[in-house]
Amino acid sequence: MYLMKFFLYSLVFTFSMYGMEEERYSHNTYKNIEINPISLLKISPEMPIALKKRVHECVNKYQDLITKLVTTPHPLTHENRKQKTRDNFAIIKEYEDRGEVKNLSDFNYVLRFRDYPEFTIPINRWGSRVAYWIHASGEGDPLNPNFNADSVNCATFEYLPSYQHCSRVAHYLRLKEIIEKDNFQYFKSTPTYFAHIPQKPQELSDENYVVIQKWIDDLKTLKEMAKEQAYEVKKNIPIDALNEIHKATIYAALWDIHSNLAIDGKNPYYYMIDLEEPMNHKPQFFYFRGDEGKEKYVKDTIAALERVAKIFLELPEQFERWQELTKNHKGFKYYCDQYNIYPNFDPEYLEKER
Repeated sequence: MYLMKFFLYSLVFTFSMYGMEEERYSHNTYKNIEINPISLLKISPEMPIALKKRVHECVNKYQDLITKLVTTPHPLTHENRKQKTRDNFAIIKEYEDRGEVKNLSDFNYVLRFRDYPEFTIPINRWGSRVAYWIHASGEGDPLNPNFNADSVNCATFEYLPSYQHCSRVAHYLRLKEIIEKDNFQYFKSTPTYFAHIPQKPQELSDENYVVIQKWIDDLKTLKEMAKEQAYEVKKNIPIDALNEIHKATIYAALWDIHSNLAIDGKNPYYYMIDLEEPMNHKPQFFYFRGDEGKEKYVKDTIAALERVAKIFLELPEQFERWQELTKNHKGFKYYCDQYNIYPNFDPEYLEKER
């Protein structure tokens, strides 16, 4: 049944020509400059002087911890691949037990240091980087529950650069651009910067740079809220704010917004902080470059739109608004038409697949 509904929805999405429509846009530029590993370092925001000084102190003080978390052992074997997972969690726990740092994530390493509470340093988890490498090198599909990671040849990818946590800056720039371009009043992020790791090469990669995100007090994401509170937050998002969230989701490919939309409980703003792009394809296509990169942008954005739609299933009015905003977005329709793939908002599909 949901396949038929998907077909009907696709037709509506394809031919909808009423209401406000978004014009065509570029999916992988910032101020008309293509985002890639070289340009991203040049166009990334410059830290304010005071923050830069504090970050410099922190990164130098905790250089050993940071370096151990990001550095790949060579030659990479399945034995030391697995040992590094254990070692990374053990060293973080050592610093946590001393009260010097707190890891704010159950999945990645989002470090907030006791003596530097004004920012966090989000680092992609080692296992996530290995999964990305396997995916990018064609060694298999790590998202398949039957996939056996021990079957891959680590030598095929151990020297590949990865841009998992580095992708946060790329998405931040895209988000910053649409916020400023359309003068958003409700939807925000937090300033996001690069910091070079001392004694590492200057080329951009997850091994050479960490990301710095300014801290916002009292932020709470939907996934951290009690079910009743999350329901009320979603229910009370005004249409103008929902429109901004929708525009930002498409413009910045906010793949994980469905559970990471946040509020601080005091200001009338909605925030998106976790900007990491999953499985950022292959190094030569970062950030969404080439035809393969563009297709990934479309698929990631469709996934984001569908995931948000799913959290609105219990709120019919918000669910319908989200569908209408998507139908009327002419710019994203242009991308979907190129690959003949479209968002599927059938409730049965959303419940099973998203």
